[in-house]
Amino acid sequence: KLLVTGVAGFIGGHVARVALLSGLAVRGTVRGTTHGIDKVLTGLEVVRVDLLHDSEAELVAAMSGCTYLAHVASPFPGGDVTDDEMRTALEGTAKVLRAAAAAGVKRVVLTSSVAAIGGSEDKAKGTASRPFTAEDWSPETMPSSYAVSKTRAEKAAWALAGRLGLEMTTIHPSFVNGPLLLPRSPTSTAMAKRILEGSMPAVPAIGMNVCGVQDVAEAHVKAVLDPSTAGQRLIVAAGNLLMTDLAVAIKEAHPGWPIKTARIPWVAMWLYSFFDKQAAGVLPMWKKESYYDVSAAEQLLGRPLQPPMEAALEMAASIIELGVASRPQGAGVGAVKEES
Repeated sequence: KLLVTGVAGFIGGHVARVALLSGLAVRGTVRGTTHGIDKVLTGLEVVRVDLLHDSEAELVAAMSGCTYLAHVASPFPGGDVTDDEMRTALEGTAKVLRAAAAAGVKRVVLTSSVAAIGGSEDKAKGTASRPFTAEDWSPETMPSSYAVSKTRAEKAAWALAGRLGLEMTTIHPSFVNGPLLLPRSPTSTAMAKRILEGSMPAVPAIGMNVCGVQDVAEAHVKAVLDPSTAGQRLIVAAGNLLMTDLAVAIKEAHPGWPIKTARIPWVAMWLYSFFDKQAAGVLPMWKKESYYDVSAAEQLLGRPLQPPMEAALEMAASIIELGVASRPQGAGVGAVKEES
């Protein structure tokens, strides 16, 4: 049996889905409401447990009878990480690992991020000729508090897993796209949602490395079942994608939506960054390209990773289908209502 933390989350739900299809019994944790994930995934057992505020004994009880653990629950705020979120990443992960050891869990897969790998100030790293590898670590002092939280949490997890005698593998996705299982708005939907709704007057040439959620989920499940992956950091980062190119592709795929494809000049974006915190945060990503060595993940999966544009278009299609995006009145027939 596999325990999946944060099973109602974007990645957690897909990990549970792949595990169930693989023949594993799956128990998932939620902090409050299930958001309907137990209706979407037949056979899923759900337990309510707060990883930060509930006692360690309650976590041990939640893991009772589980051989494997996929610790997926972690904040992805899309901006600065608050002190409470940082505490969740550090203390929550430590508590989960201690509970896993006490419950007799044999193998752990921890969801980390490329943010814990690709933060080097060496401009020659992360290029096509010198991609980031599993040997790379981001520095613990960076402008991105999210990257700092992922780096610190992962380092602490490796140290603790070693002391507890737990076999552990970490999965490092880039910006995760792909189909949603639930009509929710995780941070990963923000880009496609803003493009679809035409909420920006023009589109910035923001670049990011994108991966497919189904590759990420399958990597979790295959890693937890394969003891040879113990001690490995597996990178799932399929390739680079410009927001401007994505806007054009989404407009071609969904012509009834008010999608804008005009490009914001860099100078205008730079000036806007003085007045808008979000613009200031993404300005360093202008036409950015980051390259990672994903050979270990592709070997584990037995195939190449899903192309980034394909994953991004799947996400756009699913947020329309599930009513996550809202089409303004007059922008085509049958406006889609916003989910609360």
